[in-house]
Amino acid sequence: MARNKVKQMGDDMLVTVIEKLQDEIAVQKSLDPTTLDMSEDNVIASKILQAKYSFLYNEARHRHTRFSGYTNAISE
Repeated sequence: MARNKVKQMGDDMLVTVIEKLQDEIAVQKSLDPTTLDMSEDNVIASKILQAKYSFLYNEARHRHTRFSGYTNAISE
């Protein structure tokens, strides 16, 4: 019983972080087309954000985490 509770708590934290990253990616994707000159720092920050999301999303899939979050922000 205790193991399931600990796993559920970890899954909940993972889902929270994934949903936060999805929000950030959605905002970024809406702002990128309006930016005239993307600096190198912005491009790198964007790639880091995508990598974080991708890693955590794959971790959630590996853990068989179930959540009804937003759509996959990467594929939009």
